[in-house]
Amino acid sequence: ARQGVGYVSAPVFARPDGMRRGEATIPMSGPAWAKDLVRPVLEKTSQGVHDFGEDAGSANVVKLGGNFLIAAAIEALAEASALAESHGVDREQFVGLMSSTIFDCLIYRGYGHRVAARDHHPHPDAHFALDLGSKDVALVYEAAAAAGCPMPVASLLRDRFVAAQNAGRGKLDWSAVALRASEDAGSKQVG
Repeated sequence: ARQGVGYVSAPVFARPDGMRRGEATIPMSGPAWAKDLVRPVLEKTSQGVHDFGEDAGSANVVKLGGNFLIAAAIEALAEASALAESHGVDREQFVGLMSSTIFDCLIYRGYGHRVAARDHHPHPDAHFALDLGSKDVALVYEAAAAAGCPMPVASLLRDRFVAAQNAGRGKLDWSAVALRASEDAGSKQVG
């Protein structure tokens, strides 16, 4: 601080298209004086900058927690869609209902569509590779282990992502982890 140098952690929840539209959500943490300097810049690309205190690592934990929740939502969508499909219910209609009513939020709408349609190919500016998702889930698992915090769903997700990578899906969108639930349910639609 005496040198005028400080570290602010400010990971971003948004894809490039969301950043351009100013729709990012940014948790930040670090020294108060440094956060005051960077906040105006961060606010230009976000709909909200959220302060998580003086420990610069706190915002990184928030980012890991958020990415864990997204991965868990993708897996939940995959399993529920596989259940619906295995009983003859149209998976896209099922997810459409869920993501427009009781789960009406960005993650369930966006990833719900990808899971239901089995559309996991990269889209310009709307892609987060499965390999990167696997890295994030591994980081969540490691952070939990370091803190002695049991996260059984993180264990499941870690295994799902490794299996998807072993199936050659690492360059697809991370929502491709959902294909395994369809395969496990015996779907003939996975190709």
